[in-house]
Amino acid sequence: MKKLRTLYLIASEEEFRLVHTHEPDWALIATHKADPDAHRYTHAIVDALAAEWATAKHDRIVIAAGPKLLGDVRAHLPKTLQAHVAAELHKDLAKTPLHDLPPHFAKVSEAAEEV
Repeated sequence: MKKLRTLYLIASEEEFRLVHTHEPDWALIATHKADPDAHRYTHAIVDALAAEWATAKHDRIVIAAGPKLLGDVRAHLPKTLQAHVAAELHKDLAKTPLHDLPPHFAKVSEAAEEV
């Protein structure tokens, strides 16, 4: 069975990170600090996600953010990216160390094994 390569967007009101996996390995792609203008910040998140997705190194997208920011990102996400979002987690994990992230996404990984 093919191991899925997942692109994670982990965002908070202060910063966002792009992380990728080729199960079971996790690696940080980039970290960005928030723009004081919330609208520009949301666009920066979506632009960074789109740019990384365009590299064609990933099979699916998973987004983790607090409910308000998740709603803002979802509203600005182009349909071309929406089609690849496999899961959303309504949780702010931006300050969670990289090595502590996998348990938060265990159900996403389990779902991938069933495909």
